[in-house]
Amino acid sequence: MSNSTENNAASPLLSSQVKEDSKHEPKTTPVIIASVINKSPAKPQHGSNDQPNEYRFVHQRIPPRTGSQKFLLPILLIGLQILFIVLFALFTDYSAKTDNAKYPAYESLHAIALLGFGFIMTFLKRYGYGSIGFNLLLVAFVIQWSLLVRGWFSSSTDVKFNFEINLESLINADYTAIAILVTLGALLGKTSLSQLIIVALIEVVAQITNEFVNIKVLNVHDIGFSLHVHLFGALFGLAVSKFLHFNGVNSQKQAPVYHSDLFALIGTLFLWVYYPSFNSLLATGSDRQSRSIINTIAAISASCMITFGISSLAGKGKINILHVQHATIAGGIAIGSVADLKIQVYVPLIVGALAGLLSTIGYKYVDPFLSRVLKLHDTCSVQSLHGLPGLIAGFVSAIFAATSSFTEYKHELYEIYPARIPIMNSTEYVEQGIKIENGKGRTGFEQAGFQLISMAITIGISLVAGSITGLLLRLPLFEQLSEDVEMFDDEAQWVTPDDYALKLTFATPYSDQDKRADENQAKNEDSKV
Repeated sequence: MSNSTENNAASPLLSSQVKEDSKHEPKTTPVIIASVINKSPAKPQHGSNDQPNEYRFVHQRIPPRTGSQKFLLPILLIGLQILFIVLFALFTDYSAKTDNAKYPAYESLHAIALLGFGFIMTFLKRYGYGSIGFNLLLVAFVIQWSLLVRGWFSSSTDVKFNFEINLESLINADYTAIAILVTLGALLGKTSLSQLIIVALIEVVAQITNEFVNIKVLNVHDIGFSLHVHLFGALFGLAVSKFLHFNGVNSQKQAPVYHSDLFALIGTLFLWVYYPSFNSLLATGSDRQSRSIINTIAAISASCMITFGISSLAGKGKINILHVQHATIAGGIAIGSVADLKIQVYVPLIVGALAGLLSTIGYKYVDPFLSRVLKLHDTCSVQSLHGLPGLIAGFVSAIFAATSSFTEYKHELYEIYPARIPIMNSTEYVEQGIKIENGKGRTGFEQAGFQLISMAITIGISLVAGSITGLLLRLPLFEQLSEDVEMFDDEAQWVTPDDYALKLTFATPYSDQDKRADENQAKNEDSKV
């Protein structure tokens, strides 16, 4: 998040804060809810201008949009849903092969998307509806769109592009949805819902294309999708944010309050509970799944401990809740690409500790630098939580691709790295009793090179596609949120209750009559003494 890491949600009774807020407040419609008069003020200090005041609770209403843009969102949503119905009717069918053994783990993945990512974004004090509500809508939209795009990629040999849907299709759709939610973290509070739909529409195609090139064509290994979900989603979101808002964003409304930080911490707990399923869901065989779970638990445990330690050190003895909300799960992302490998438990502990360290440093120093120098606003600091751990995962995957051997893994090596299957009728092919054809015969170092190439491709596609999307969103066709009025504010796009925007404002000055009355009261009290 690009706001200060300190919780700067000061009391509304402070006049300095009210004056500061007034610089950024829009010309909204004030509605006086109630007045409270302090009739027993404390005795003013000698030479002080502090005076008791009348306070009024004022509801600042943001007026609804006018013009044709107010119809863009319903046209998009209703039109796209009708289109999806037609496309599913034309191209899809149920799969004849049914295996629902992974459904409990799929529920965990669903919980990560809806509960984990939904609640972890609720730290914004005036954007709770948007954080959870837009998260829900994007998941619903991306699941449908991803099923179609992935189906067309898998059925490229079919002239009619027909394809079947099963539980594995839904699992892959959820992974794509989570990549879009990572991007949402960079854009949270700064974009209209119609803009977010366009972002998802484009990013789904870009993300699946990137995944198809790297996994299906280059045969790289990324069991926890650290590269193809976390790194891709983070860089795509940063690119959109930069090209949508060239000069950055600065709003007083993006600061958290106590209860919003607590809700965000609940999201962290959901991610902590379910993240082992995220890294192990696609691993085949009980051994690989078991290693994925153990390595993920080890990594997030280490990142959690290091995060608390570094946060306390940076805060001179005090822990920043922002670091705890995010960096404590960085280890699970950093170990994701190799979670199913035989790497010994101390390795994920090291990787997790490194991820926690770099993620916390990123929140403390890198994010303010990006905002101040590069004018790059990152609401949820996805570069620290997803980007940096994703880069760590890419390099770690290359290291273990180079060091993994047939002696250690036996035939399981070729399940993990299909491109390392020896070429048919080669010496290794005969000696190892290989029965699989079409192997590429890669060495460990060659596989490591492809792992690094896939990381470079991911960075390139995400940045280019994100930049184009950001420029597209600047078109007058789309709703542009006003920085001072509508950004980070639910009332710009939601119907809110009466107590949503209560603001305490100064109304009546301390009159001379009140001053004389207080002086007389003070004299009477002194005479009694």
